[in-house]
Amino acid sequence: MRNVALLLLFIASHAEAQEWELMTPIKTRSEFTALHMVNDAVGFAVDNPLGAILRTHDGGYHWERMVNSLSNNPIGMHVWDDQRAIVVGESGSVYRTSDAFTTTTGSSNAVYGTFQCVYFVNDTLGWAGTQAGRIYRSTDAGASWTLMQSGLSTNTLVLRIQFLDEQVGYASCSGSSRMLKSVDGGQTWLDISPSMVASFSGMHWYDALTGVCVGSGGRIARTTDGGTSWDSIPSNTTYSMNDLAVQGNVLLACGAWGRTIRSTDAGMSWTELQVGSSEHGSVSLLPSGEGVMGTDGRIMGSHDLGLSWVVRNEGTRHTRLNKVSFMDSDTGVAVGWQTTGGFESGLLRTTNGGRTWNNAGTGGLGVHLNSNGQGCLGGGSGSFAKTTDGFATRTNVSGPNVAIRCTWTFDANTMIVAGGAVFGGIYRTTNGGSSWTQVLNVGNITISDLWFVNDLQGYAVGEYGDNYRTMDGGVTWEPLPPISGSHTVFFLNEQLGWTKQNRTTDGGDTWIPMGGTPQTTMSIFFTDPDTGYAVAYSGQTVRSVDGGETWENFLPEILNASVGDATYVDGYIVIVCNNGDIFRAQAACPGSAVVPEVTQTGGLLCTSTTGTAQWYLNDEPLLEGDAPCVTTEAPGLYTVVVTDALGCISAPSAPVQVISTGAREADLGAARIYPNPANDALRITRIDATPALLIFMDAQGRAVRSQRITGSEVIIDLTDLASGLYLLRLSQDAGADVIRLIKE
Repeated sequence: MRNVALLLLFIASHAEAQEWELMTPIKTRSEFTALHMVNDAVGFAVDNPLGAILRTHDGGYHWERMVNSLSNNPIGMHVWDDQRAIVVGESGSVYRTSDAFTTTTGSSNAVYGTFQCVYFVNDTLGWAGTQAGRIYRSTDAGASWTLMQSGLSTNTLVLRIQFLDEQVGYASCSGSSRMLKSVDGGQTWLDISPSMVASFSGMHWYDALTGVCVGSGGRIARTTDGGTSWDSIPSNTTYSMNDLAVQGNVLLACGAWGRTIRSTDAGMSWTELQVGSSEHGSVSLLPSGEGVMGTDGRIMGSHDLGLSWVVRNEGTRHTRLNKVSFMDSDTGVAVGWQTTGGFESGLLRTTNGGRTWNNAGTGGLGVHLNSNGQGCLGGGSGSFAKTTDGFATRTNVSGPNVAIRCTWTFDANTMIVAGGAVFGGIYRTTNGGSSWTQVLNVGNITISDLWFVNDLQGYAVGEYGDNYRTMDGGVTWEPLPPISGSHTVFFLNEQLGWTKQNRTTDGGDTWIPMGGTPQTTMSIFFTDPDTGYAVAYSGQTVRSVDGGETWENFLPEILNASVGDATYVDGYIVIVCNNGDIFRAQAACPGSAVVPEVTQTGGLLCTSTTGTAQWYLNDEPLLEGDAPCVTTEAPGLYTVVVTDALGCISAPSAPVQVISTGAREADLGAARIYPNPANDALRITRIDATPALLIFMDAQGRAVRSQRITGSEVIIDLTDLASGLYLLRLSQDAGADVIRLIKE
């Protein structure tokens, strides 16, 4: 019986309360050219078009963007463990990490060309292939590379490389030479191509004799004599495959138009499986049966070695977000507009305070929701839509012929829109958009933001110094005293208001210049008469605790953020940015306690809610359950409570019922360990004496030691192992098991 591999994963809680968290790391434009899961929870993915490297801690449900907007887009990846990995890409770029891409050492050498793939046989020896038929070799973990003699033409792509040991390896390619073999560590290569014409982008060698490759047109070739001869294997598809993942006799290839093909007999026969309709770029399978697949615009997941798949993370619009508005502490929308370079017009919607966002249709430049869920959005050339349910649904109508940059909704019939520059000004409707009246017409001006204190008193500001006030619900407008231009205006009440660099205490009759707000402030808002925040284009956020007289840094800048707007939602600052990026950062405890989300991957429970987690079994605290992930070692109801860095305590999560577990206190499947606790030595006895990989993981989930074992009885020396709690993982073809071990 295959047992689910269990892993205890520790994610350090925030060192500081004030830091940004990206909520939309995956976009509709994302293409995952490489993906590798280290275990059931931890994995890495390469998002080629967006130049990003992502990491997951919960089996692909949530992702962190560790590296962003690389100047040379990444393509291929090799992962040693949950801390060490290397990514290669355009212009000979190489990105290396020893801390899970928390920090990255990058280099590039255009002479190398574009690296397509990379493979290491141990900690230091590896090979990389290019899109110009070159194969390079490294003996220092990718710090430097030496050109080998591939014998390939410059129009050949080296798509995959795999070495069985330091001497024997293979390369699959496009073009006439489609399979190469080296027996001298990659210094020279021999053409062992199958007779069929195909580009092989997926390859796996079980040993020096048996290999399988998949590629264009769904073609599959298999050899049992080291490539001297090849069998053409029916695949039941004509669609090209992009990647191949293997666990024992189970092989899964993924490719174009949602096609995957699967074999359970080491590649001798295959079944086609339709998984959506998008391009599948990369796939990873684990001994536990877990699978994660990188699909254009989403991440898929499987619990049964690729037999069935569900979406684990749906990508949001790749758009230039310009405005954000919330109707309450849960439901809000962010609107983005279309431009060149792969951007989309998009409206994103959240119903949980900005933690997750979903695509909600086309967007624009400006949007506003009132507390009743009524709202409207507008964009270029007068595009306009309205809603009565927080944009769960919408009605498209015609707006005034102007680039609508901001909107305001009083009720289902009365709305204000403003914009510019051509035909710029302010427009008003009292019949739900059937007709419009231009209520401010002073030439080609630009209005960037609107704010109404109540149904009568409101303000309009422009980035070029066009600033106005109304006292009759927007029917008429008067110019404000001359103040600098601003993207943003905010009033706490009828008297207290702020723009980018000025504040008023008399409703706008007079304005006092402020010092300390960034020159590129895109949004300003206050939670009370003293406490306020100003967010810059770069994401830099400053805070005032004296009504705006002085300001201090509160949140750092974000690389390539390009903030369009920001708001405050129940203790969190939410910013919307270029590329469809939405970030949150906690500023205070929320009025309603957060309910942590819990994901279950086999016998592993994880929460992505940031902070220190305390797990409970049947309402009793688990003694060692203070990490974001916990193994389920007993049946019952599991819940978690998370305390964040500000000391805010969450509500309990929804209970997860565990009926049975795969954990055994001193039994690794058909193997047993003793003594436990152990001191200097550990004895392992097994019924199955086939080779297996033994991995020691510390309490942080890091692999601290690994070794191959064979035989029915093995003595393991523990003298060099520090005292503490470890997870002992035994992996073999039939599956994997994990057991707690205490080293005294």
